[in-house]
Amino acid sequence: MLSALIVASANDWHRFKQLEECLLNDYHVQLAEKLDSELPKLTEIENSFDIFFYLKIPEQSEISAISRLSKTKIFIFHVQKESFSPLPLKNDFLFVADKILLKATAMRGKLEYFRGVDEILALNAYHLEPRDSCEVVLNGNRDTKVMLHDIVFRAGKNVLFAVRRDNLAVFSADVFSNDAFKEGQNCRFIKNLLNEMLTGVEFY
Repeated sequence: MLSALIVASANDWHRFKQLEECLLNDYHVQLAEKLDSELPKLTEIENSFDIFFYLKIPEQSEISAISRLSKTKIFIFHVQKESFSPLPLKNDFLFVADKILLKATAMRGKLEYFRGVDEILALNAYHLEPRDSCEVVLNGNRDTKVMLHDIVFRAGKNVLFAVRRDNLAVFSADVFSNDAFKEGQNCRFIKNLLNEMLTGVEFY
């Protein structure tokens, strides 16, 4: 059985209990407060876990570990405003909504991500725009708008909440917390995403 590590501040571990329970049937799951960048500890972490959920603002000392692990492991990263991102982003990181219910039928991502999924609840949602070409995972609905002062900057399916490049997926909205799991089929969506990201991957 593959192993997953959820990295979040210890004070927030309770907020990801439902994510942990969602993953437990398919993966060994542990929680950690931070990633250690010292080589012996980083090597141990790298050898112990196959999947990483990074759900906090990183400390400067963690960035080298994030950069290394996001190249070699399945890495799900929740980027937050004015924080480090393992994918280079443009400056366009603009607030969209405190809460938005995304319809699976409106998504541009692979159909496989949305098997058994009607809706996904996203909280504290921001539009993110990667500097380089990436696969879209989550995007806005028909009525979604990004406002830049009084101007509609982005709208509909051109509003992006999650993108993927190979083994790395970056989210600019919370779909992982207990509150996000209250509506929609977030657990099923996350499992589908992992299954697709694991396809063809060989772990050593």
